[in-house]
Amino acid sequence: SIVGMVIFAWVALSADPDAVLAAGTAVITLSPLWLPVTLFLVFWKIWMHYIRYAFWFRTPMTLLHIELPAEITKSPLAMELFLTGLWNNGGETTFLQRIWKGQYRGVTTLELVSNEGRIGFYIHVRKTWKETAEARLYGQFPEAKVTEVARDYVDEVPYDPETYDLWGTEYAKADAEALPIKTYLDYQLDKDTDTPEVTVDPLTNIFEFLSTIKPDEYLWIQIVMKARKKDEWYGFYTGDHWKDDAKKKIKEITEEAIKRSQGFIKSPESQERAAERSGTLMNKGEREKVELIEHSLGKQVFDCGFRAMYIVKKTAKFDLTRINNLVVLWSPFRSETSNRLNVTRGKSIFDYPWQDWDSVRSNMISKKMFFWYKHRAYFYVPYDQRPVCMTTEELASLWHFPDSSVKTPALQRVPSRRAPAPSNLPI
Repeated sequence: SIVGMVIFAWVALSADPDAVLAAGTAVITLSPLWLPVTLFLVFWKIWMHYIRYAFWFRTPMTLLHIELPAEITKSPLAMELFLTGLWNNGGETTFLQRIWKGQYRGVTTLELVSNEGRIGFYIHVRKTWKETAEARLYGQFPEAKVTEVARDYVDEVPYDPETYDLWGTEYAKADAEALPIKTYLDYQLDKDTDTPEVTVDPLTNIFEFLSTIKPDEYLWIQIVMKARKKDEWYGFYTGDHWKDDAKKKIKEITEEAIKRSQGFIKSPESQERAAERSGTLMNKGEREKVELIEHSLGKQVFDCGFRAMYIVKKTAKFDLTRINNLVVLWSPFRSETSNRLNVTRGKSIFDYPWQDWDSVRSNMISKKMFFWYKHRAYFYVPYDQRPVCMTTEELASLWHFPDSSVKTPALQRVPSRRAPAPSNLPI
């Protein structure tokens, strides 16, 4: 920080002023080498922020509300196919479009919210993508009801730290991102069954939690996503940590298996032969991890941002158990051999009293989190974070429509089956 640098400079000047003067002279002398590069990098960041803000302001968005069918007979695979249809890396087809017009890939947001106990599914998309999103959703769930929201539900909550309390957090994977979380395949939800009551949907816990939200309470879950290409630095593609981390993780697992087996072998020749049979030396858990990673590499991938917020009026009771539930929100999607989503950033950073200065810092973060949620911000502007890479299979596990085995009454469903009008009606 700046304060730390000032303290360091003051201590250095007090201890050895001649050395500090010599270092300063060297920096100034070499300025023709480092100053142009520094100025270019600063200018480039400012320029990219400016043109992306301009593009952001002139890109209209819309919010779609989805009412679930009374009965859903399809597995989460149908949602995975829908998400695969949303995977679109267009919008920035050329380098000039990125660095001159500020164009970037379309950002779509999946939302699962509880407004005073009323549970709803929402999708936030570019207005030009509205018809495409609706068509692909109806293609998988023809009996659902999709309506364009005239007023965003976020605008119904006039958040202000003086009248509302807010606790929010974001989530990130704990291990290499190519190692997936536990998915609907692990719960065998891809299997057709005539007895839906015996199926176990991991989202049931989340639905039941959302149904406990009381009047003057709001709990919002948001997944911001865009089709993944590669890692990007202000318009330049710099690599692909998704695949690089996958290779690194497989290598780490393999080397651990070799090291463990070589610990039981004394002969160097036998140790070398053991290293050549690395695949057979892995235990069951290690083999499962490698298989899961290789399975993920064959899927389409989204760059994602995860966040959740609990908002309550100060006139109502702030329920601390809501925070505990948000911390472990995605626990049904973790296992010994899979990845997991842990809390990061947001209000979850406050572990000790001295981290908050008389609530000033806490209120500042609360305002930012509400602003970021309202504008579905996670990439580019007005908020840019390292994405969480998720396959379509993982996303379909975290956000899908529950079948009839989920009896949560707060879920908004279409009251009856819908069918097209007969074709022989008189005009």
